[in-house]
Amino acid sequence: MKKSITSIALIFALIVSLFALSSCDLIKKWFGGDDNGTDDPAATIVEVTGSDGLTVNVAVNPTRVAVYDYAILDILDNVGFDNTGIVQLIVPSKTTLPADLDYYKNQPDSKVVSGGSLFYVDWDALDIVQPQLVILGGRSFGMNAAGERLGAEDNAAFKSSTMARYSSTAFVKLSVNSSNSNLAPDLQSNVTALGKIFPSLKPALDAKLAEILAAMDEIKVKAQASGKKALFCMMVDQTTLSVFNTSSRFDMLYEEFGFEAVDADAAAWSEAHGFTAQAEYVLARNPDVIFVLDRSATVGTGAGYQNFLADSSIQATDAYKNGNIYNLTGEAWYTMTGGFTAITRMISDINQFFAA
Repeated sequence: MKKSITSIALIFALIVSLFALSSCDLIKKWFGGDDNGTDDPAATIVEVTGSDGLTVNVAVNPTRVAVYDYAILDILDNVGFDNTGIVQLIVPSKTTLPADLDYYKNQPDSKVVSGGSLFYVDWDALDIVQPQLVILGGRSFGMNAAGERLGAEDNAAFKSSTMARYSSTAFVKLSVNSSNSNLAPDLQSNVTALGKIFPSLKPALDAKLAEILAAMDEIKVKAQASGKKALFCMMVDQTTLSVFNTSSRFDMLYEEFGFEAVDADAAAWSEAHGFTAQAEYVLARNPDVIFVLDRSATVGTGAGYQNFLADSSIQATDAYKNGNIYNLTGEAWYTMTGGFTAITRMISDINQFFAA
């Protein structure tokens, strides 16, 4: 009888101790792990430098991963996601993934699960999967669970509390600069990081990178030889126009694709994220070629490209008269920038001018 009572007491104590742990800590106890994001003490650890300049220790070949950047998902899909060895993946909402990322959308939830959005890192999903590695994007921590935009202070607090909650997980930011485009170097840096984390992918990653960089250089040579002055325009919504010059989010048009900026002197006063302008501004600069990103259509709030073309001031430009206004692939330039498929589409968009 005494032995029976002792056994019951031990069982009760065990139950109490388990419930004393938070759900997150309990899962960590089951899975193990350390601050490298690895469950295996013998795992190979590599240093990865993120796009924020921070160096993070990451275990090679993680099997549970979260990716909050479309471009990184694009790159992994392009070189064969099944070759990564990842068995559980968290992505931004599967239902809203771009068409180019249908591979992930079509996977069962046992393999690929929704975990928030580009802006919101969902703790519920992280609690369940307990990823060894979380790859963050440029928009990560920009919203709360209610979809409300967070200011810089709240953004930093959300990020800090997330990293503290999952202290055994490696967090690394891999994205392209969204304020002053540095497309080729950022792409190279991200590919280098992915090659370190998934060594079996390195040959395919390096080969595709070389192919894309060569295609970008080819466009640059042609654009510089043409001597044409260009302007990057974005329809923010169906009626609001923003323009982007050098030293801006879309200055890859000038710096890396080689077109001369029609308003080169604007860099000193124009904003990195573009500035709102009237069509008369475009006419006054009168570019030879205009590339238009219809953000409104890309995010599903209507279409602004036709309204841009219908404006009388736009129709008075040389670009319009000569048929040199081109509509860009929205997802490639706006939501997936820096992915292999996305950059290939960007190159095709620019080549419309040279094929005309």
